[in-house]
Amino acid sequence: MNKMLLATVSIALAAVSSFAQQATTDNELVGTWKVVTLKATSEGKVSYPLGDQVGGCVSITPSRIWLLFVDATRKPPAAPSLTDAEAIAMMKSHVAWTGGYSIGAQTPEGIKLTAHVDAASSQAITGTDRVYFMRVEGAKLTMKSPGVIVPMTGKTSVVEIELVKAD
Repeated sequence: MNKMLLATVSIALAAVSSFAQQATTDNELVGTWKVVTLKATSEGKVSYPLGDQVGGCVSITPSRIWLLFVDATRKPPAAPSLTDAEAIAMMKSHVAWTGGYSIGAQTPEGIKLTAHVDAASSQAITGTDRVYFMRVEGAKLTMKSPGVIVPMTGKTSVVEIELVKAD
């Protein structure tokens, strides 16, 4: 019985030690990150709101976050002045917002970042808080929301974003 207890405690301590080594600090978030994938899961269904080829970046300073994602396959407009149909297509094929942020506790999913959106491509986002759990592993950043309204679909979804260091 004592050997079993000792083995259980040893495994638990190893797991805690491993988690502590992988903990992300707010300083690691600072920089510019290029998006690799963006997926949303709603009601058990996975979708790619900006298509399979997403482009864009997330830039994080010590006090602010900027996010711009686009469908990299979207068609350019025929002229500098957009038609109504082109404007609608452009609006539905991107998301952009910015705001200050606060850092919360480290969790098993990563460090909690709460962005306080003060400007966005969709007024539905302006004035809201966007929560993400962030994890940096080398040159890779993952962001995962606990559930947000996705502007392109209008559905509440768990959003997962993979990025790589751009600077």
